[in-house]
Amino acid sequence: MTSREILLGALLAACACGLFSACSSMPQGPTYTDAELRAICERRGGWWRGDLIAGYCEYQSPSAGFP
Repeated sequence: MTSREILLGALLAACACGLFSACSSMPQGPTYTDAELRAICERRGGWWRGDLIAGYCEYQSPSAGFP
């Protein structure tokens, strides 16, 4: 191998590493917005409490006292 081939290989490896590290540092956006979470909550029979606790949907659990 010549020094030119080694230099080209190192340059390509550095470019690949730079590409992968740059893409991995991008912040991910939220999966659902609050409006979508509220709609899902209400569709499933819950009460949206997102105003009190961010993203919180409350469901009533079955009670043992009812037949």
